[in-house]
Amino acid sequence: MTFGRRTSPSGTRAGLRAARGLALGVVALGLAGCVSDRQEQQLGDRVAAQIDAQVPMVHDAPLALYVSNLGGMIARHSDRPDVKYRFYIVDTDQVNAFALPGGHIYINRGLIERTRNVAELSSVLAHEIGHVAARHGARNLQRQLRTSSLVGVLYEMILGREPEILNQDALNLGGALWSASNSRADEAEADRLAVKYLIRTGVDPSGMVQLLRRLMREEREHPEPGNQVAWFSTHPTTESRVVNAEREIRADLPLGPRSLALDNASFPAFLKRMESLPPPPIPVPLPVPQ
Repeated sequence: MTFGRRTSPSGTRAGLRAARGLALGVVALGLAGCVSDRQEQQLGDRVAAQIDAQVPMVHDAPLALYVSNLGGMIARHSDRPDVKYRFYIVDTDQVNAFALPGGHIYINRGLIERTRNVAELSSVLAHEIGHVAARHGARNLQRQLRTSSLVGVLYEMILGREPEILNQDALNLGGALWSASNSRADEAEADRLAVKYLIRTGVDPSGMVQLLRRLMREEREHPEPGNQVAWFSTHPTTESRVVNAEREIRADLPLGPRSLALDNASFPAFLKRMESLPPPPIPVPLPVPQ
């Protein structure tokens, strides 16, 4: 999808400068051969700036605060609590979420509106926090840098075809660079970490299984191209993955989630406020300059 936000000439030049800076920064990291925590943060910040400039966000302060507080609470129980996690709500119907290196975590409005309790929403945030905590984005970046594949992609997308990069959906760009390269092993590890983080936070991890099963059912019932369940393109979901998550929950909670919260009193009001927002902007393809 491409969002119809037009860019002024000055904004275009600024976007190109930022894009060039990102590409050159990646080239420099390729020469270094590894990605440090500081470099991971810098690259994540640069990609986030590109996304934030081109993608419609939900700017409702109470909603943003709710997601940030919930995500921050889970992140404090992660294996990398020192990362500066930041949470964003993207104003689109697409059902998706992804994390950038450095702790930038995006969750689409369409996915939030599919959740039915705070445990389900928490499971999405915990999964993305798991990707950051395990440094999946940084590891994938480092692996790609060793083969120069990412450098080539960035040069082709940013330096070789400058006009098109500004007309692409920045959200898809971020997902392509950082999330889509997650292997099934990465997804399994993020699920495993999510279960642990949810339990440490006091949240019932069965919400993750409930949400995944419902989204999988929606995907099967509406397989047409217009289906908004895009999360599966960057988060491959199979029955075996759900079974593995259930096994992890049983291993970590042999007596069941007796004292863990599945929902709380504030979530219905949060979801009602989310659903009362004006409809998301309709994606409008931008003309490609000749």
